[in-house]
Parts: sequence; C-alpha cells; structure tokens
Amino acid sequence: MTDVLLLHAGIGDRRMWEPQIAALSAAGHRPIAPDLPGFGEAPLEPETIDYVGFAAEQLAGPAAVVGCSFGARVALELAAARPDLVDRLVLVGIGLGRWEWSEAAQAGFEEEEAALARGDLAEAAAQQGRMWLADAAEPGVRELTEAMTVRSYDQQLPLEGRVKTVWPEPSAEERLGELDVPTLVVVGSEDLADIRAMCEQVAAGIPAARLETIEGAGHLPSIERPAEFNRLLLDFVR
Repeated sequence: MTDVLLLHAGIGDRRMWEPQIAALSAAGHRPIAPDLPGFGEAPLEPETIDYVGFAAEQLAGPAAVVGCSFGARVALELAAARPDLVDRLVLVGIGLGRWEWSEAAQAGFEEEEAALARGDLAEAAAQQGRMWLADAAEPGVRELTEAMTVRSYDQQLPLEGRVKTVWPEPSAEERLGELDVPTLVVVGSEDLADIRAMCEQVAAGIPAARLETIEGAGHLPSIERPAEFNRLLLDFVR
C-alpha cells in the first residue's frame, strides 16, 4: 500500500480529487486529500501560513505526492525541502512563483479582480472557470469549480492583508536539477500557454521527470478527464 498525498489547486479544494480518491482506494493505496488552509473546510488564520510545512505534517513517512497548480508548487517545494517524505512526485499544471505571466493571463487576473472589487463573487468564480477550464468541460465540472472558488473567496477575502505566506529559500524552482525523485509532469492540452510552458520547463529541469499531455483537458484534468488522469496516476504510483 502506498500513501498518496493529494494537494489541490488554488481554484479547488479536496473535492477536486474525488475521482482519484476512489481510484487509489480501489487499487489498494491510501489517499490523503486535505483542504489546504483557507480552502474548503480548512480555516485560514493570521498571521503566517507555511503550506509546505502543512503538507509535511500530513505524512508519517515516504509517500507519492501529487499536486495541481498551486498545490503542485507546494508539492515541488516539499520534494526539495523534505526529500525523505517524497518518493514519487506528480506535478499537474504547475504554477511557479517566479514567472512573467503573459498579457493574456494578466488580463484574466484583472478581470477576476474587477469582479471581486464589485463584490460579485459568483461572477469572479465564473470568470475563473472560463479562464482555466477547457471550453468543452462538462457543466457539472464547471459548477464544482465555481463552488470551490467561491468557497476560497469566503475563506480568504475577510483576512486579505492579514496573512503572510512563507516559502522555503532558495526556491525549489531554482534547483530543479538537484531533485532526485521520479517525477511525472502532467498538463492539459487546453490549459493556458503560460502553464504549458511552465510544465515544459519543470519537466526539462528535473533529471528523472517526464511530461504527459492529456488531450481535451484544461487546468483541472483530475475532474475534466478523470479516466485518462487516473490511468497515468495509477501507472506511475505502481
């Protein structure tokens, strides 16, 4: 039995892993899918949050660590800071902290911020769904994504400016060549060009990494294309 830590995206919470929790459990593995602080049912508390430390606390020993987007950044930093806890690494649509976002991506972020400034959380979440999910995403996937995003707004906006996030230094993304862990990098064919470029960069930088593309998926292949994603995940964990 393999422990598998699942770290969700910034537009998600533990609910985005439901298809994987079922598949991993059926295959005899032990999925661990927490809500990160400030998401889902996990409260966000001032003053400082250490997401990498939080992830480490979920594990009693070596595990396969899977992260999507923001969660993938946490997973990457965990692999560098605590290699004793990560024996396999899956990075899905990873977002890097040191990245010059394209004008198109920045326009999307600005559109979300404008809706939030108007107090229209539902429209901000809908915009995030349009930005990140593939056009062909099923209505149920879009509905779940928007619900998870609104939940994060409810948790985080009241504490805006009162919580500081800390990250390990030097950053893992500056030391990719030092990582000695089998790594699977996954990206949806319909994800943002910025994300596809980041995934290519990370896969090229980690010596034991390979890159897989899931056709037709956007930023959340775990729920947009769960069958294809589960095949990759289960094969890699085995």
